[in-house]
Amino acid sequence: MANSTVVSALYDPEVVKKIKNTFVVFETDREDTSITRIISTYKIRNFPSYLFMHASKDVFHSDFGISNATHKYLTMVDKAVILSKEKSVTELEQEYLANKTDNNILKKLIELKRKNGITNNAILIEQYANNLRISDLNDYQTILFILQAGPLVDGNAYKLAYTNRKITDSIYKYEPLQRRVEINNAIISNTLINAVKTKNIRQAQAAANYTRATNSSNYIQANKNSSNNMLYYYKSVKDTSNYIRSAIQYYDAYYMNISADSIKKIEARQRQLAIDKIKPMPTPGTKTVSKEKLDSMMKANPSSVRTEKFTTSTVNMSTSYANELNNAAWTFYETGTKNINHLLKAVTWSTRSIELNPISGYYDTLAHLFYRLGYLEQAIKTEQTAINQAKIEGRPHDAFQDVLRKIKNKEL
Repeated sequence: MANSTVVSALYDPEVVKKIKNTFVVFETDREDTSITRIISTYKIRNFPSYLFMHASKDVFHSDFGISNATHKYLTMVDKAVILSKEKSVTELEQEYLANKTDNNILKKLIELKRKNGITNNAILIEQYANNLRISDLNDYQTILFILQAGPLVDGNAYKLAYTNRKITDSIYKYEPLQRRVEINNAIISNTLINAVKTKNIRQAQAAANYTRATNSSNYIQANKNSSNNMLYYYKSVKDTSNYIRSAIQYYDAYYMNISADSIKKIEARQRQLAIDKIKPMPTPGTKTVSKEKLDSMMKANPSSVRTEKFTTSTVNMSTSYANELNNAAWTFYETGTKNINHLLKAVTWSTRSIELNPISGYYDTLAHLFYRLGYLEQAIKTEQTAINQAKIEGRPHDAFQDVLRKIKNKEL
């Protein structure tokens, strides 16, 4: 359902009054760079989103979507008021630091952070696991809790979780697919983040190997995801030589070894799957009324039927082929390399990204690469194309104009 079909009841006078009488309101746009960290920290994927935070910036409630029903927002505020009275993450952290051996406090802290979208609890779960008794490791819910916290794949908590293989096998066999996926993603992400933080290449490789193992049914996808993790590591720790070497192998194998038409078909299928995934599902146990029956009811007694519209937009954080190739080409430029072979390789990626999606930003990347190669005429022409395309797209182009001036003056 398109956003334009739903008039939000968020701005209904009753809703506005209740919200403003209870909370200090800050409204912004998701393009606002000042909230980028908040979006990342709390894993916000659906928009519009509503975050309720303490003065300490601890989130205690969240919701999302647009509805024409005032009760959605009134109920949301009522729930937020109740949750605001519970202990915050900061308060639980202070209690934990005062007594690190109390697993009851530690469990509450991890659960609250997970509830708020914070999945990086690897260090906390290490302490939690170390506090356990041997007999605790025979409890299904305890092992599930450890895995959901995203332990480091080479850490002690992960090893302890696998001391009773029967339980872990049951978890990966019987838990809902989405939960299993979330467990694997948290383990991989937390291990990689820690590897970058400590510049531990062995830990990064452990995360990559784990990634490969979770995709064992698809050898190609398994290797792709594993290689991508190592690229992330090399780029994050600024290991330029290993990054460039690995990136050439990676992008040529998984992005250039397929035709543009095939890529467009793949992305069309992915978009449809994403749309299907966010379609509202009926609540279990409820009866679905057919359109014909609903129309009949409305004609017979219009006042007895309430129509409620709800919509949300989801941001797919997995970028497109074109964007991946453009980002790779730009990263090569940012390394400062003057190696002709490396720059020409980046040009082929940039050119393919434009072939797939000819937007202004991609032309700007190509112009920078041409300039670095000393192809001044091509750089000027391509940057001018970026400016023209930005005008068509209705995007600001002052920055592109400045780049063009620097190219002409050989000051870039």
